[in-house]
Amino acid sequence: MTTLFINILAFGTLLSSVFSITSKNPVISVIFLISTFVQAALYLILIGINFVGISYIVIYVGAIAVLFLFVIMMINIKLTDILETGNQYTKNLPLAIAIGSLFIFIIFTIIPFNFNNVPALSILLDKITYFNSILSNSKIVSINLINSIVNNYFLSSISDVIITEFQEIEVLGHGLYTYGAVLLITLSVILLLAMFATIIISRNNKNIKT
Repeated sequence: MTTLFINILAFGTLLSSVFSITSKNPVISVIFLISTFVQAALYLILIGINFVGISYIVIYVGAIAVLFLFVIMMINIKLTDILETGNQYTKNLPLAIAIGSLFIFIIFTIIPFNFNNVPALSILLDKITYFNSILSNSKIVSINLINSIVNNYFLSSISDVIITEFQEIEVLGHGLYTYGAVLLITLSVILLLAMFATIIISRNNKNIKT
C-alpha cells in the first residue's frame, strides 16, 4: 500500500510540475507549484527523508510559493499581456529546446545517477531487453550488451544523490557537501541562469512599455 501511494505521489508531482509550466494563468501556475512541493515533500517523508520533506513544506510552500502567489495577485497581471509576451518568446523555441537538451545531456554525463528505486524504469528496461532478444539474431550478445550498459550507466553504486538511508541531519549535510559537490554546483548554475532570465524579462517589459 505504501509503495502504491509513493508511486501515486511521484506521478502527481510530475503532472503538477507540467501543469505549473504550461498553465497560462500565473495564479493557477503557482497553485500547481505549491501542489508539486507538497507532493514531493510527502514523497520524501514516506521514503524516509523526513528532514528534507519537512523543509520543503516549511521553506518552499510556507514561504517562497506563498510569496509568489501574493506578489502575482498584488501585481494583477493581465492574461493578454502574458499571451503577447509568450508569443515573442516562442520564436526562440527551437534554440531553447537545443540548449535544454544539451544541458540535460551534460548533466547526465557528469553526474552519476541511480535508478534502482524507479520501478517504471526497471519495467521499461526489462521490456527493451525482451524485445531485443526477440528481434536480434545474437540474443546472448545483445542481452549482455544491454545489461552492461544498464549496470555501468544507470545502476552504478557510486551515485552521490541517493540519500534514502540517511537518518540524521549531520550525515545528510556531510554527504551532500562531500559527495554531492557537483550537484550543488549544477543547482547554483541553474539558479544563476534563472536570476539572469528574470532580469532580462523585466528589462524587456520596461522597454516595451516605454
